[in-house]
Amino acid sequence: MPTQRNGRVARVCAVLAMMPWLVAAQTPAKTPPQTPPPHQGVQPASLEEARKMLDGKWSLVSLTVFGADGRTAKIAAEGTLTSDFSSMNIEFRMADAGQKALADLGIKSPNPTISTAGRVLINIQKHEITYANDDLRRRAMGFDPSLDALRKNPFALERLRYYTFGPDNTLRLSTRYDDGKEASVSVWKKAS
Repeated sequence: MPTQRNGRVARVCAVLAMMPWLVAAQTPAKTPPQTPPPHQGVQPASLEEARKMLDGKWSLVSLTVFGADGRTAKIAAEGTLTSDFSSMNIEFRMADAGQKALADLGIKSPNPTISTAGRVLINIQKHEITYANDDLRRRAMGFDPSLDALRKNPFALERLRYYTFGPDNTLRLSTRYDDGKEASVSVWKKAS
């Protein structure tokens, strides 16, 4: 009898050991939520979709600039962004207070209007927008002191723009310094 009892105990132990696995197999797997985080909307899945989402006229909602030393300032400005199939034009019109805030961060703006315009390339995997300029590409191949000076400017045409679409019909564009820290963040609302 002890052997028959040991056999039953062994089978019961084996079944008990498998219980968590059996229960887990019958419990539906939890899937991660399909909705994006609150600060993000639906991001484009293709280049065509990205161009379509960017297309149109946008108005500046806010502009924040970060100094290379880590200081931050909200910049008083108005702005427009227009985008079509292959080009993007951005214009910031700084108020006097906005120009002063930039100067306090060590960023020089010779006039109250900062513009970037040109043909753009969009990388949907990295959410990047690059201004395509043949002269810029040639200069970037080697060390160019004037290009290096321009790269210290958060608004420079030479900087990548990183984009994210918000759920409330907004577009967040940011630039980064060479160390990866944010240089500027602008939020735009699409004109109706």
